[in-house]
Amino acid sequence: MAPRGETTEIQRAQMKILRDEGYSFRQIADRMNVSPSTVYKCVRRHERNGNFRNTPGRGRKKRLSKSDEKYLKVTSLRNRRMSSKELARNLEDATGKKVSPRLVRKTLTAGGLGGYVAVRKPMLRKGNKQKRLVWARNHKRWTPDQWRKVMFTDEKKFELFGNNLRQYVRRRKGERYKADCVLPTVKHGGGSLQVWGSITYSGVGSLYRITDILTAAKYKQILIHHAVPTGRTLIGNNFVLQQDNDPKHTASVVKQYLENKRRDGSLTVLDWPAQSPDMNIIEQVWTYMEQQKVKRAPANLQQLWEVLQDIWRNIPVDFIQKLYDSVPSRVSELYKAKGLHTKY
Repeated sequence: MAPRGETTEIQRAQMKILRDEGYSFRQIADRMNVSPSTVYKCVRRHERNGNFRNTPGRGRKKRLSKSDEKYLKVTSLRNRRMSSKELARNLEDATGKKVSPRLVRKTLTAGGLGGYVAVRKPMLRKGNKQKRLVWARNHKRWTPDQWRKVMFTDEKKFELFGNNLRQYVRRRKGERYKADCVLPTVKHGGGSLQVWGSITYSGVGSLYRITDILTAAKYKQILIHHAVPTGRTLIGNNFVLQQDNDPKHTASVVKQYLENKRRDGSLTVLDWPAQSPDMNIIEQVWTYMEQQKVKRAPANLQQLWEVLQDIWRNIPVDFIQKLYDSVPSRVSELYKAKGLHTKY
């Protein structure tokens, strides 16, 4: 039998002409490479309707109605973590209509609700949101020159083998577990080391390796021997020190030291809202270092420290300056977000 398929209006008109000329349904079918039933239906359609157009409402009916689609969308928006399988079960419980998770995903995607990996951000309580908003309001008029007087600081732990970065390999089918296609992991990351670092608009400052548990007294020594000298050298007297609200940073022994430095004109401390890594541009420096560390693949902790120092010394100044230039935009975004999370 001839292959079946949708015929055009022109083909249907030709069938009618041939039929009017006395050809049989079989003869027309052989001539036009269609089935005799197709010829019969096309001719009869014209006799009934006077045209060769398809009857409205033909074709496969949609499995879900408009109200079903709306139900899925509303339910998904109310609980964005529900899986397509859970949504399908929910719809069946509510309407008795059984559908596949695949259809649920297709329906939601068509409605503008795609599935994505959730962005990881610090938890923001009501008080945190309010403090972030107040901070943004107080600093949204700061000029780029004012931000360039700020020295951003932070602590960071680097694992020898572990990292949270996605890595891709190009491989053929069946090579998933080939040695050079596998990312080795070691329990607890194979060891780690913690560093304290500082950056200025002129470039990187000190990178200090923390060998023991960091206490308030030890943090004060970092300020004395690394933070203050770096700030004075790269920015000048009365530079602005940024630090987060870690209890070690706000301990009385540290507060007293920083107050003394403020009085003698060495520095001022930038007030900082809790849970705000999106405002601290040194976070992007740590990410850059993590990416470079993975490429260098140090074999032990000593090599890791040497690699980190080398990466730190060679961080491009223009990369850091672009981060500084982004700070006014970050503050503006935070203000517009009313203290909630930003894209940074």
